[in-house]
Amino acid sequence: MKMTDHHTDVVTTAPETMFDILERRAAATSDAELARFGDGRSLSVGACHDLAIAAARGLARLISPGDQVLTCLEPGPRLVAVIFALARLGAVEVPLALDARRPPVAAARTLIAQTDALRRNPDLRALAATMEHVVLADGEFGEIAGAVALDGLVSEPQPLPRHRPAPSDPAVVMATSGTTGRAKCALLPHFAGVRHARRVVRTMGYTSDDVLFNVFPWNHINVRHAGLLPALISGAVLVVRPRFSASRFWETCRAEGVTAFNFMGAMAAILDRTAATPHDTRHRVRRAYGGPAPAALTRRFRDRFGVELLEAYACTELGDVAVSTSGDNRPGAAGRPTPEYEVVIRDDDGRPVPCGQVGQITVRPRARSITFDGYVGDAAATRRVMRDDWFHTGDRGRFDEDGFLHFAGRRGDVVRRRGENIATWEVERVVAAMPGVLDAAAVGVPSDLTEEELLVAVAVAGGAAIEPSAVRSWCLDRLPRHALPRYVRVLDDLPRNTATKVVKGELRAQGVTADTWDAEPSH
Repeated sequence: MKMTDHHTDVVTTAPETMFDILERRAAATSDAELARFGDGRSLSVGACHDLAIAAARGLARLISPGDQVLTCLEPGPRLVAVIFALARLGAVEVPLALDARRPPVAAARTLIAQTDALRRNPDLRALAATMEHVVLADGEFGEIAGAVALDGLVSEPQPLPRHRPAPSDPAVVMATSGTTGRAKCALLPHFAGVRHARRVVRTMGYTSDDVLFNVFPWNHINVRHAGLLPALISGAVLVVRPRFSASRFWETCRAEGVTAFNFMGAMAAILDRTAATPHDTRHRVRRAYGGPAPAALTRRFRDRFGVELLEAYACTELGDVAVSTSGDNRPGAAGRPTPEYEVVIRDDDGRPVPCGQVGQITVRPRARSITFDGYVGDAAATRRVMRDDWFHTGDRGRFDEDGFLHFAGRRGDVVRRRGENIATWEVERVVAAMPGVLDAAAVGVPSDLTEEELLVAVAVAGGAAIEPSAVRSWCLDRLPRHALPRYVRVLDDLPRNTATKVVKGELRAQGVTADTWDAEPSH
């Protein structure tokens, strides 16, 4: 099934880098606020520009255009300044999680890190010992021989290099989420992030009157390309918190005057499961960007909180592929394809499928430098997903008769049981609708009859009491017989990565545990 876009805007405007955007904004509205952080600090556009230039001039003695630079920094003005400093230098940033265990690439010679992160993370200290240059973003840290303070470098500035990166030059290496397998490292050019940010601004209708809220980690694209850059482009203010807290979420929204936030489906579901209060609609938030969000959750969220969940289909390698807008939103759908991409749903043989049929989502760009340039150090993986200019996402989806894209889970999330294929996405959707269930994940586990058996793990809402057998009973009239789970685990929460996505690999590895209920114990 091939779909053309229903948007009337242009495919894309002139390519540029994110430092180009910062430079232009600083010249026009230097005093405008750009970001607020959880410790009370605020950063203006002009201050961000000046800090970035100062950091770039200090780092110029260590870093050359094209160098890969590892960063491990806590959210704050220094982190944002380093992002733009490396962009100005033409370096390739490789951001790490604060609890990173190993680097995603091997070519980096320089690490810029927070001293607290080094103190808390022995793996990061071991990594630092292998670096040619270690730059401390704050303070001193005697355990790393030869480490230099960023402030010291800034106090002895070098001339900025005459070279300025082009929009097509590499900017950042982003690890994919790795929820269903080993994470890969996508190399993104400057314009990929800028294009993504522009699309988010257009989709959400952001202006200088908006205050955006983001709780996602800085080693992924969400807060950078769908938070920071959209704020810079639109004139909005970005409110940052280091992690998601359901108990403090709406309090923060009220205190900061938030008008929009970014979400993952699990985050919205957790907020939906909290106890109702008289304050549920006492805030300025009217829309949220993210996904996936089942139709029932989208409607409940709108009715209870007064917030419209606008789902998008996006990935690290491509940014936004399909989007919903306030004027064109179908609950449960990921929106329509953006003008920048052509989207085709294909069967296992690569042939387009009819409207309504589920297949693999494949995507082809209509502009240059808006997609990733490949997986760093993994040419074979790049070849597997890029064929004849089409990116094979590994995700399953379908188009409805009106051209809306519906996400249907990962292509690999299919359990083969007794000759039948079970789409785990459908099982999870059914189980997650059960009262008292916060979230659900379905995986295959080995079967003594060959192939696999289906295991469903459920996270229960606070105070809820759910018997495993009740989960299967719930499924009896809602799923075909072959898709009924044999095994059920009831947990306080599911294993998640820092972006709140469920890590199914951990559930598969744990398999049938002692606390797992079995519908066929004598089988």
